[in-house]
Amino acid sequence: MRVFGFIVAALFLAACATCAEPQRVAPSEYTDGSFTLTSLGESALPAGKCGMILWTLDANSPTRILRYVSGENAIIAVNGAPVTLSLAETSGGSNYGVFERQVFVGGAGYDASVDVEFGLGFDGGAYLERGLITVRSSSGWEIVAPAAGIAGCRSK
Repeated sequence: MRVFGFIVAALFLAACATCAEPQRVAPSEYTDGSFTLTSLGESALPAGKCGMILWTLDANSPTRILRYVSGENAIIAVNGAPVTLSLAETSGGSNYGVFERQVFVGGAGYDASVDVEFGLGFDGGAYLERGLITVRSSSGWEIVAPAAGIAGCRSK
């Protein structure tokens, strides 16, 4: 698990140096037959902002599936297209503008809930462990995927 944490940290540092626009990529394995949760591509936090980035494993490599900028919106990709979600509810411990339980709503017929635990800290952030993301469509279909990631602030 420690190796995975280092991989996540390396990916975060690499993501911080790249653009924040989602890119279309091949669908991940997380599908319910009605829609597919796909990779965000590059998903760095904007300079001077705090938030979180979540990954899940797709074919044994980390795939970015959610980015949340504190005080703003979250973004996921459904069927390769970006979907913007608004924060509706929070609970549990918090740090860097991120809570252990967050519910996001209102994105083109999709809602998402995120459950994570804060792990080890590092300079400017903390690992998010034992995470679970649930994405629901307005038609009633649901995808549940394991997730891990980071919460932190990107310097200016």
